[in-house]
Amino acid sequence: MIIGISGSSGSGKSFVVKYLIDNLPKDLISIVYQDNYYKKRGDQEKDTNGEYNFDLPTSFINEDLIADIKALRKGVSISRDEYNFNNPKIISNKIIVNPKPIIILEGLFLFNLPSLSKILDRKIFIDCETNLMIERRIKRDTKIRGYDKYDVLYKYENHVIPAYHKYILPYKKDVDLVIDNNKNDLSGAISALNYIKKEYDQKNN
Repeated sequence: MIIGISGSSGSGKSFVVKYLIDNLPKDLISIVYQDNYYKKRGDQEKDTNGEYNFDLPTSFINEDLIADIKALRKGVSISRDEYNFNNPKIISNKIIVNPKPIIILEGLFLFNLPSLSKILDRKIFIDCETNLMIERRIKRDTKIRGYDKYDVLYKYENHVIPAYHKYILPYKKDVDLVIDNNKNDLSGAISALNYIKKEYDQKNN
């Protein structure tokens, strides 16, 4: 069973996925991150101010991602370099993903691409208010990734939010489950876990 988990940057996708990893049997679940399919910095599109825009569906090598998901469905393991935030100082680790009964695909642009969306068995949308997403993004990118705060705000206003309204939010109506992740607690992650357990049990009983 292949499950897509999507939502805007800062909505809490990674938090939910980590909770699933920690609370599902290791032999049951594998994770594929769309981030690991980012194109190199020099191959990204630029905005009108000459700034690289990493928040577009075309920012990823989606052909490789689709091929890997299909391989996992057929029972074939895949390997990929871990995303290093386009920082040449960070050496990427080689990630091996093995086929398991539940494959979680996490990423920004999963539901707007028909060729990708159609191979997902279930779709989960992580919903969150814009002001909270911005707060989370600033905290993550400045404290964890070391980005400049003003650069983070520029990208959020000029790249993240426009992409969210054009490529992510319109597909919310087509998903199987919408998770309200506006609270800074485990309620959203628990809802995702319970839903996946239920769907898996129904599929295998």
